[in-house]
Amino acid sequence: MDIWKVVGRYGNVLVLSKKNSVLVLEINGKIPKVGESVRVWRNRLLTGKETRAKLLAHFDEELALKVFKTPGLLGFLCEVSSGFEKKYIHFLKMFVKHLVPGRFLRITEEKKKILKEFLPKALEAKAVAFPRKFSLREFFRFVDENFRKTAFDVDEKVLKRAISMRRVVLSNEDHDVYQIDLSFEKGIAKGRYMLIPFKERTLLIVFKKEVLPFVSFRVKDDADLSFLEDFLKGNVTVEKRGSSWSLIWRRKEVIEFDLPDREIIPKPEKISNQGVMDAVFLINDLLNEDVRFLSLPSFGISEIWWEKNSSRVILVVNTHRFGKVAADIFLEERNLSVRFYAERNLEELSSHAEELRKDLESIGLLAQLFFSRKDPMLWEGFNAYG
Repeated sequence: MDIWKVVGRYGNVLVLSKKNSVLVLEINGKIPKVGESVRVWRNRLLTGKETRAKLLAHFDEELALKVFKTPGLLGFLCEVSSGFEKKYIHFLKMFVKHLVPGRFLRITEEKKKILKEFLPKALEAKAVAFPRKFSLREFFRFVDENFRKTAFDVDEKVLKRAISMRRVVLSNEDHDVYQIDLSFEKGIAKGRYMLIPFKERTLLIVFKKEVLPFVSFRVKDDADLSFLEDFLKGNVTVEKRGSSWSLIWRRKEVIEFDLPDREIIPKPEKISNQGVMDAVFLINDLLNEDVRFLSLPSFGISEIWWEKNSSRVILVVNTHRFGKVAADIFLEERNLSVRFYAERNLEELSSHAEELRKDLESIGLLAQLFFSRKDPMLWEGFNAYG
């Protein structure tokens, strides 16, 4: 029987601490107050009256110290995980393990909200596409990194002649905006130019510092001068909603870009963090530079953790037959080691080991495969009940 101190409570979720270790329990009954000491024994909480408890998570000394020394982190973990639901625990432990506390302290409420909306869907990984959200500048960089370069068939000399001797409509240190007489069916962005054909006017925006990749688009909703003012100030975003990539202004889809509807594998180290409002990039901005996180829900992959220095990748998928499956992968030259955890039906999964080993050998890898019922990230603290 162990004595723990109550350090937090969130509804029926209780957070206990003992010797720099953290235990997260769900209880039904009277909840002790923060600061009280309680006894924990065999799935029960003893405070003068016995209350049954359910283990949600356990953080060892290393993780617990980081949680306690980072103001607001414990509450954030509880909030983004809907009270430490089981499907979140693997992510939370890996997140805390690689978190840089100083970066977390600088995260804005807006970015926290984006993570709260993203994680519940991503960690279920039911092969659905997620919205992505960027500032306009970072969107163009994203296009340049991830989409095939396309030829541009509008002569820039024509655009230069169109604005010669014309007065600038709006201007700042990054842009000049002109109204021109040329007529276009679609808008275009390329080089230092972005041409937007509205109903009653065609605007040409000249970027003074940026060089844009080619992308065409159509205008879905007309806009007035206030749109341009917000555009120049950066008060617009580009979002992928369903199958379309749209420029959003005051919650309206003003522009729809002509880009293919496909899942893009994020390259967090390739894009700067300023202005990125995409959850995968936001998460990586909080982590140690030696670790990268990916989530590819449209492929059914909820978590990918890549530890660069050790050639280690942890892959987590959710399956109907085996539940949560985690693969801890080490690759050193041609030697491959994979440790599988399956939530259920482990024997059936391991029966495919020989077949998988032969497939790996056929591509030149020497593979060692291991299977375990116990996910060390999820249940390592179960013995805290004594």
